[in-house]
Amino acid sequence: MSVARSGLLAVWGSAFLSGRAGYDDALDQVAAGEEVHRVSGLPGSEAEVPLGWALTAWRDRGARALRLVLPVPGDPRGLPGPGGFADAAMAAGQGVLGAGLGLVPRVTRHGSAAGSATYSVTWLAFADLAEPTWSVPQVTEAEYELTVALREATSALRSAEATSWRPEVAGDVDRLRRAVEPALPPGHPQRAVRLLAQADRLAALLELAEADGTGPLTAAAAESRTAALRPLWTAVRQARLAAYNAEVQQHR
Repeated sequence: MSVARSGLLAVWGSAFLSGRAGYDDALDQVAAGEEVHRVSGLPGSEAEVPLGWALTAWRDRGARALRLVLPVPGDPRGLPGPGGFADAAMAAGQGVLGAGLGLVPRVTRHGSAAGSATYSVTWLAFADLAEPTWSVPQVTEAEYELTVALREATSALRSAEATSWRPEVAGDVDRLRRAVEPALPPGHPQRAVRLLAQADRLAALLELAEADGTGPLTAAAAESRTAALRPLWTAVRQARLAAYNAEVQQHR
């Protein structure tokens, strides 16, 4: 599942709360051309409600900025302790929270497996959450860690002779270079915008490398490649957290 859904809700929700983006504009940017986004379990609402109601609820609770979390097994940092939100966010690998209210996306695909598809999103709401004590990564630190991880991964892959690439993947790389980057709100720190673009490109390349399979690699070389890329995935996740949460840093 794309982390951009929760990332866009965090940055555009923060922009709405700080007055840098209008209500309708923020919702349009979060939906990004998808089908309807609704919220289930919002306090005070028994039925599913439009996503905008969550923005209003955060504002009424006094939230100044929303926080993106990207938990993975073994690294639950950012979660507000055990509970329904933590379980749902860990399963989805993402979530958004602020002022004791958290949302986790559940995506439904519509259409045949072979044909074109559309998606609808139901955000699961969880209230009365404890305020997490974890500090989001700084953009400068995440930049450094991403650079180091990329250099070390490249060196490890070369020394282990664990590189493999099919010629037909070149077309995917070319499309990647032309991919449209997520739109971030006016006033979002430019350094964070550049960091997010770099992290997203690296993530797409890592996904292509994994889809490429082991090819002619030996089992040992394939294992070495997986081990070399793992820290780079961690650095990409940290970079996304820093970039999407740059607004949180300004409100600390």
